[in-house]
Amino acid sequence: MDKSKGSKNQEQVIYDRLFDVILEQKLQPGSRLTEVPLADIFGVSRTIIRRVLLRLSHEGVVEIKPNVGASVVSTAPEEVSQYFEARKIIEGALAKKLCGHLTDYQAEMLSAMVREEDRMFEMGNLAKGLRKSTEFHFFIADAAKNEPLAEIAKQLIARTSLIVSQYNLPGSGGCACIDHNTLVNILKDGDPLVAEKMMIEHIEHIEHGLQLNEKNIEPDLYALLKES
Repeated sequence: MDKSKGSKNQEQVIYDRLFDVILEQKLQPGSRLTEVPLADIFGVSRTIIRRVLLRLSHEGVVEIKPNVGASVVSTAPEEVSQYFEARKIIEGALAKKLCGHLTDYQAEMLSAMVREEDRMFEMGNLAKGLRKSTEFHFFIADAAKNEPLAEIAKQLIARTSLIVSQYNLPGSGGCACIDHNTLVNILKDGDPLVAEKMMIEHIEHIEHGLQLNEKNIEPDLYALLKES
């Protein structure tokens, strides 16, 4: 097998694994991502780990500081409202644009995501429920068919997902399934201005559930990432 191709495959697997545990909020904001233990956990070179961490920094979910290393992005309390304000502007505009143009297939896809999200929360699988919530918002961003806006929206959704992880009450989720169901119905048959307003109110609901106090988290990378 081509060694270069094998290295790329390893890099993608590790990237996907780390990105998932960050978006699923198993790795809390501020958590350090140290090259040596990560290389040991995944059985790869530090070079591959370094490339993965660089990719994650481009996604805006990992911060790399010289002489300090990589860590999951942390947001200061005074900056939180800025990210949610930006998200309301962008996602509100996307909802307004998409409203009335959502196909039956897309509506069913979104409804299926909401059902799966609801099922995960009912089972107590908060990480998977939060992941489904993120995918729901990503889908809407893509469906609106404005690539620049969608790219910005996804970065803001990922960043505010980390903010929810940092400042939410333990055991609580980031989105309400009832809000998501209402959004699907409005996007399919409603008024664009109502869709925009509903999306903004939904994001405000998420923001209002935050407890803006700092947490200091030091994860056990081996326990979290090592396959059983």
